Amino acid sequence: MKYTKQDIINALKNVGIQKDDTVFFSTSLGMVGLPPKEIKTQDELNKLFLDAIREVMPDGRIIVPTYSYTFGKSLASNLANFTKDVKAEIGPFPNFVLQQKDVIRSIDPFMSVACIGKGCKELLSNLSNISYGEGSLFEKLVNLENAKCCSIGLGPNWTPFIHYADYLAKVPHRYDKLFWGEIDGIKTPWIYSVRFVGEESYPYAHIAGREAEEAGIWRYGNIGRARIYSATCKEYFSFVMDKLKQNPWYLAKGPAIDVIEKEKQRVNYLNEGNFITGEWIDNFLVPERWGYKEAFLIGEDAKTYSTAPWIHSVSVDKELSFDELQNHISYHQKNMFYNRDFGFVVRELPKQNYRVVIKSEFAKGTVDIKNDFAFIEEWIDISKYDQSLKRVFEKGYFR
Repeated sequence: MKYTKQDIINALKNVGIQKDDTVFFSTSLGMVGLPPKEIKTQDELNKLFLDAIREVMPDGRIIVPTYSYTFGKSLASNLANFTKDVKAEIGPFPNFVLQQKDVIRSIDPFMSVACIGKGCKELLSNLSNISYGEGSLFEKLVNLENAKCCSIGLGPNWTPFIHYADYLAKVPHRYDKLFWGEIDGIKTPWIYSVRFVGEESYPYAHIAGREAEEAGIWRYGNIGRARIYSATCKEYFSFVMDKLKQNPWYLAKGPAIDVIEKEKQRVNYLNEGNFITGEWIDNFLVPERWGYKEAFLIGEDAKTYSTAPWIHSVSVDKELSFDELQNHISYHQKNMFYNRDFGFVVRELPKQNYRVVIKSEFAKGTVDIKNDFAFIEEWIDISKYDQSLKRVFEKGYFR
């Protein structure tokens, strides 16, 4: 079905978007239908929608997710660098918005957003380095009186604050995890909420969206062959939190299970512990359980030089030159839970190329700090580093 720019404007107004609102837009523009015949390219389609949104919200704040998950690719030996120019990984419209001259981008190497409009600097100031925790953008959004979620070409199941709600509800299927990387070249810790790897933990907000629509929280209007949905963030968030109190698995695929018991079956436990992955003990974040199915360092001469990976090594399967390998070998055991990387314990190596293979498994579980982390370097001083794990960025945005 065909639609025009005026159809977009009318639909936005019909679902309650006002000129001075703060609106978080989730988009799949190709699902809307056939645009005006003069629209020939993706950028022209992006501009059509952004221009319509600007016209409806001349005094508001336009927020678009520009999630990049940059620090998820980071290793201690090769830190990923998040800058304002890192591309979003969630579609063409977010990257188009990032190209606008009047846009600013939040500092978040996982869940950044682009913001256009009055008051964006204020909104993106004093953000924490916890994507879904206290001091995050999502905490601000659900407490703003005029903040709305708007879904274009998708559905009411698109819930921007889904994992912030999970975080507050302390759901059993997600946990905080520490990552390191660089932000504009400066080494920075970041806390991101991850799910345990079972399919039961897969994010699933279809029930929440449908029930919120039935409760009158989501408003919608037709456009082309799709709909535009809008809900007040504060009202929708309150609705979801009430549901999570009744069912902590409300925003996950489920069914509800004992996560730690299931993870024991997947990752071999050497010993039980008293602390649970993702818990904060003062300024110490309890890490994951770790195990591996296979590990070997083999030379191009076909000889195996080590089968002893560093503890908490990440999975890897790659060819490395002798020089590249130097950052990944040591005479003594190391524990990499604090700085994600991989490596082997090995004494001597001839100068040649090597294949490095480690098939690691990480799990939410119970952790014995004393025994599981006996090989942490500078263990005595680690608490000093942890004092600065949680941070606040007074200027939480790029310009």
